[in-house]
Amino acid sequence: MDFPTKKRLIIAALTILLLGDAALVYFNSKLLSPTIARQQTLTNETRQLALVKADIERATKIRATIPEVLKKFDQFEGSLLPASKGYSVLAQEMDQYAQDSHLIVEGTQFHPKDVAGRNLTELLMDASVTGDYNGIVTFLNRLQRSKNVYIVDSLAVDTASTEGRGPAGALKVTLHMRTYFRKA
Repeated sequence: MDFPTKKRLIIAALTILLLGDAALVYFNSKLLSPTIARQQTLTNETRQLALVKADIERATKIRATIPEVLKKFDQFEGSLLPASKGYSVLAQEMDQYAQDSHLIVEGTQFHPKDVAGRNLTELLMDASVTGDYNGIVTFLNRLQRSKNVYIVDSLAVDTASTEGRGPAGALKVTLHMRTYFRKA
């Protein structure tokens, strides 16, 4: 055999060996990658399982406390004023707080609305209170500490036009509140 032919055979043999090595590297990487992927999948699924178990545990605790929460809801609803006398009690209470705080209450409006699925009436109240800053703070504080439930949704403060009804520099606070009554 002449040299160029031997050279071609050696190059061909080396090429076949290199292709064989490349094929072995490829197959070896394919054999190893599922093991790594399986470990990652196992780790992810173990973490997900722990999260689901924690969710189930929280849900079980919540389910166990539902009767107690419902009992407290019933107690709260039982403590609310009956609708038959609630309006007069609220009006009297607000008037008393205003008188004690040296304020003037004007434009009190009530807007009742039934609460779906409950034996309750939601009462939306709008009122304007005029007086000095300390009196308004005292009034709001007394509403907050009242045995009756008052939820102040919003209030707007403006300077009052006195028109002979209040001290100069008085404030006018417009309140939007709500409370609840039991249906009798």
